[in-house]
Amino acid sequence: MDLISGLYGEPEATLVYDVHTATPAGTQRTAEHFRLTDGRITSIMLIFDSAPWQPMASAIG
Repeated sequence: MDLISGLYGEPEATLVYDVHTATPAGTQRTAEHFRLTDGRITSIMLIFDSAPWQPMASAIG
């Protein structure tokens, strides 16, 4: 994993990073948005393009 960017505010944080996989999908660009309440993570939203994974999912069944 290579961190590209980290953006932080009082109630939230966003990380953008590349996940390197040993699959035909290769490197997956990913973003995560964290929402905080009272210093604790209350929600996480994961965002990525699923298109590189679709051929593998189809092959599995």
